[in-house]
Amino acid sequence: TPWFNGWGFNLPRGQSLLDKWNLIPEGVDILMTHGPPLGFRDWVPKELQRVGCVELLNTVQRRVRPKLHVFGGIHEGYGIMTDGYTTYINASTCTVSFQPTNPPIIFDLPTPQGS
Repeated sequence: TPWFNGWGFNLPRGQSLLDKWNLIPEGVDILMTHGPPLGFRDWVPKELQRVGCVELLNTVQRRVRPKLHVFGGIHEGYGIMTDGYTTYINASTCTVSFQPTNPPIIFDLPTPQGS
């Protein structure tokens, strides 16, 4: 992940970041990133804000459209959401205090027709 809340692998938000997200190929079923897209399991109560990436959100919803998007960088956001097409899974095993107590999230991905 090229940008994440001021941590490693940073790029400023905007075109340079979007250029990196544009390297994600279309047609992937499962997308894994460190951080979440804006609005999906990205709320940080301590900072009273969402910290997900809007460029990633646009990439996921408008172009790539994976069945699953898995991430875990926001420990407070552990859990599952959907936008009706993509299922977003914040699979962080750690709590906000870095305690590895969140249970694993298990999911089934249907086999594509004709395979």
